Amino acid sequence: MRERGIDTMTLIGYMTNNCVIGSAAAAEPLGFSVEVFWDATGAIGIANAAGTIPARQVHETLMAVLNSNWASVASTAAWASAVASGSALPGDNLIESAARGRSPQ
Repeated sequence: MRERGIDTMTLIGYMTNNCVIGSAAAAEPLGFSVEVFWDATGAIGIANAAGTIPARQVHETLMAVLNSNWASVASTAAWASAVASGSALPGDNLIESAARGRSPQ
């Protein structure tokens, strides 16, 4: 990818709780920027000895986790607007996300 001048990975598809989060986490130490489209990815519900989580909750939780550290999470429309204007998708960071998470919602 570097030989072709690629510095950003755009992730879409299925499953948020496997391929998407794994790819985003693997890209970080390699120095790639990552974009994830929340409306073009999906998760499955999970039920095991540790608990049960519906698919929507899995997906929404992982989108927040990804945006707090490993990726810029946006809709496909927001991405298209960013491309058209030549701007990068905004991301966030873990410290600020955690601080906001401590505040009463």
